[in-house]
Amino acid sequence: MKNPTFWWRNFFLKRQVARSLEFRIWNMEFGKKRKVAVVTGHSCDYVRLKSVLEEIEKHPALEYILVVVGSHLLERYGTTIRHIQADGFRVDKTIYTIIEGETPTTMAKSTGLSAIELATYFEDAKPDIVLILGEHFEVFSAALTAALMNIPVAHARGGEVTGTIDESLRHAITKLAHIHFPATEKSRERIIKMGEDSERVFLVGCPSVDSLLSVRKLGKQELFSHPELDPATKPSGQRPLDPSQPFLLLIQHPVTTEYGEAYAQIQETLAAVKELDVQTIMLWPNPDAGSELIVKGVRHFLLKNPMPKLYAYKRFPSEVFINLMRETDCFITNSSSGPSEACYFGTPVVNVGTRQNGRERGKNLVDAGYKKDEIVAAARRQLAHGKYEPEHLYGEPPVAKKMADILATVDLSNVQKKLAY
Repeated sequence: MKNPTFWWRNFFLKRQVARSLEFRIWNMEFGKKRKVAVVTGHSCDYVRLKSVLEEIEKHPALEYILVVVGSHLLERYGTTIRHIQADGFRVDKTIYTIIEGETPTTMAKSTGLSAIELATYFEDAKPDIVLILGEHFEVFSAALTAALMNIPVAHARGGEVTGTIDESLRHAITKLAHIHFPATEKSRERIIKMGEDSERVFLVGCPSVDSLLSVRKLGKQELFSHPELDPATKPSGQRPLDPSQPFLLLIQHPVTTEYGEAYAQIQETLAAVKELDVQTIMLWPNPDAGSELIVKGVRHFLLKNPMPKLYAYKRFPSEVFINLMRETDCFITNSSSGPSEACYFGTPVVNVGTRQNGRERGKNLVDAGYKKDEIVAAARRQLAHGKYEPEHLYGEPPVAKKMADILATVDLSNVQKKLAY
């Protein structure tokens, strides 16, 4: 079901772009392209920015500078820079920004290290705009650094409501940003209520929808035969995934404002999955504070409770992950993909815990607490229900093209922020 909000907003969006058309004409007349520094710190924001990079690459008035930081560069998170390079993008700069430990202290230090290293690179590269998405701490570092250096900041997926420290970082980035690309009408309204100029808030949707609705569809047979799911990557003695059987997709990230509880939380989730007794594909958590506790909790649980139907992976390329999300019989998660992306396929979702509190979601999502019995009950309800009617809650394609046109034409002459109440 398509969201009608995005239809009537198109007129307003086109008017905003047209008002700045003279800037694009000037740029093209003199052969000057705007340099857009795209900063990505982990696979989740890259998957959502991929279509934007493609549109910037094609745009006659734009060029990208791709800055890859954070968990993309670390083997324990899958060295996902390889997925970026496999997609054909030129990586202009890599910066190691994650300090070992995954505690609140190391997360704060990683944020500071990111700001120091990004400042050095921005000084050399001199981008015209810094484009970021979401609210992870590397994203906050990029917004803070660019704003302090008088470089206009374009921010996608601002104005949303959730739990964890992400809630604070997201709204702080909104106050640092100069160009806003919210994904929903409610998010647009929140950004304006925070005092941002409505003329610089562009309701375009989430760029991930371009990929969600255009990626090549893989059936379960082809999907389970994909090299990324090759049996050689699985623990010794584990059978290949069976496409004739149902499967769960499991992702559980740490909740930074509940630091210290992640170990117990993931053990409850794994106990639920064990009781459900369905083959399960699990991805490792992101590098937020508490991720080491999740990894430790998984390992300790499996030592005492072998689970031959549990298949653990670090990360997948976007094509594989999107198809897993489409094909899974139930997605158990606290990732933002649960409420904001699985709805496009009608995939049954069990949202565990508080991490996505307040995030807009469709009828396909059921909430559960952290206890095993709650997760089991919610998952059985979703497995019994099966697929829901798809809902397009976070925009309609082509989102990335709209964003590229705005980046090429928006007025960048004044970086002075002021309240617009």
